[in-house]
Amino acid sequence: MIGRIYKGTGGLYTVKTEKGYLELKARKNILKKGAELRAGDYVELSDSVIEELIPRKNTLIRPPVSNIDKLLIVIALRNPDPCFYNIDKMIAVAEYHGIEPVLILNKNDYEDTSGVSQVYGELPYRSYFISASERIGTDAVINEINGCTCVLSGVSGVGKSTLLNAIAPELLRETGDVSERLRRGKHTTRCAELFDVCGGTIADTPGFSSLELEAFDLKDRSKLAECFSEFREFFSECRFHDCAHVKDLGCAVREAVEEGKIKKSRYESYIQMYEELGEYKKWEDK
Repeated sequence: MIGRIYKGTGGLYTVKTEKGYLELKARKNILKKGAELRAGDYVELSDSVIEELIPRKNTLIRPPVSNIDKLLIVIALRNPDPCFYNIDKMIAVAEYHGIEPVLILNKNDYEDTSGVSQVYGELPYRSYFISASERIGTDAVINEINGCTCVLSGVSGVGKSTLLNAIAPELLRETGDVSERLRRGKHTTRCAELFDVCGGTIADTPGFSSLELEAFDLKDRSKLAECFSEFREFFSECRFHDCAHVKDLGCAVREAVEEGKIKKSRYESYIQMYEELGEYKKWEDK
């Protein structure tokens, strides 16, 4: 029988199956293989125990969630003002793990004085202007969740809990403290949980506001440029095939920035992330 892990605490996993929800432990041989079971994992199981972990299509370390289709990035137009670097980090993490980024521009009663819609409106991602508090535009978010597994992300204060209350009030009633946990934005949580809402599945992940790149298993900066979708069309024009797009001669990406074909803020985020990651040493993973 195949099931999906919705929550795991203290070595006991809540698994959704065709028979309903089961509370199961995992065979020791799974854990011996180094497989840390996570919310979102598909597993083979018997009536009494999880037998095997089915290979994942992607996984995040923080929050510990697997098999994600979309990262719903909630951005406030004001209060707090958008931090382009944090937005770019979340997009890069999604791209790195093969997750589709979707931008949710909340608090649309404010004027977009930061220009966030201009910067990200030119990227190949769907974006929506909404007011979660007024429940304006929230149907678009429901449609994005329908049929998919989604992670709701964004820094503290952007309106994640308000959005959850607007699109899935039964979730807040069911869990009681979801809204408060998201508002506090604990960085150290290791518990993630899936909920069936809006015709799909959403992860309650209060730890996502911790934006250290290594926490998301994004370590190799040689792969970072691929996470910036607008850079890709210029790669073949760079003088060197291994161009880092930092100080390299004949870099077509840098030329595109100078010519206004790539937004300067996006390139500055790339440089900052590149320096933050530093040189990747594979032996440190062992």
